[in-house]
Amino acid sequence: MRAFIKKHLDPATRIGECLFGLIMALGITGAVRLGAQDISSGQLFVDVLGCNLAWGVVDGVMYVMLSLFERGRKARIANCIVTARDDDAAIEFIHAELGDRLEPLTSAEERAQIYRWVLELTRRAKLDQPRIRRADILGGFAVGVLVLLATFPILVPFILFSNVTVAVRVSNCIALAMLLWLGFWWARAVGANPYRISAGVTGVGLILVLITIVLGG
Repeated sequence: MRAFIKKHLDPATRIGECLFGLIMALGITGAVRLGAQDISSGQLFVDVLGCNLAWGVVDGVMYVMLSLFERGRKARIANCIVTARDDDAAIEFIHAELGDRLEPLTSAEERAQIYRWVLELTRRAKLDQPRIRRADILGGFAVGVLVLLATFPILVPFILFSNVTVAVRVSNCIALAMLLWLGFWWARAVGANPYRISAGVTGVGLILVLITIVLGG
C-alpha cells in the first residue's frame, strides 16, 4: 500500500492529505475535550472514522476532477499555441505560461531557445480531448486510503480505553506526535530546518483545529 500511494501521489499531496485527515479528527476530539459533546469512546470512534471516510471520498473525487481540470487547461494552452496567427503570438502564449518559472534559472537568450523548442514540440504533438485517465482514478483512490491511514493511529485509543476523557487525551497526544512527524517529513522533502518546519506545521495544524472547533466543523 505504501508503494501504491507513493507511486500515485507526490510528496506535497501525501503530506497535505495526512495533515487534513489529522485536522478533521482533532476537530471532533477537540470539541469533546472542550466539553462540547457528551459521548462514549465507541461513538466517538464511529464519528471520527465516518467523518474522515467521508472526507477521503470527497477529496479523492476532487483529486480526479482537479487532474482533469489541469489537463484541460494545458490542452487549451497547447491549442492557443498551435492556432496562433504567427510564431511571435505563439511564443507570447508560451512565455505567459513558463516565463515566471524559467526567468530565475535562464538568460533571455536561453528562454527564447526554450520557447522555440516548446513551439516546435507542441506543433508536432497530437492534441487529444482531455479525459479522465486510469492514473487519475488510482490517484483519487490513493488519496482516500491515505486519509484513512492517517486516521487509524488516533482511533486506537477509543478501542483500548472505555473512559472517553483518557481516550481523547491519548488520541490527542498521538495526533500531536504525528503533526511533529509530518513537519520532519516536510522539512526532509524541501531540504529545510526540520525543527523549525516541524514546529511550524504543528502550530498551524493546532490553529486550524481550533478554528474548526469554533466554527463547528
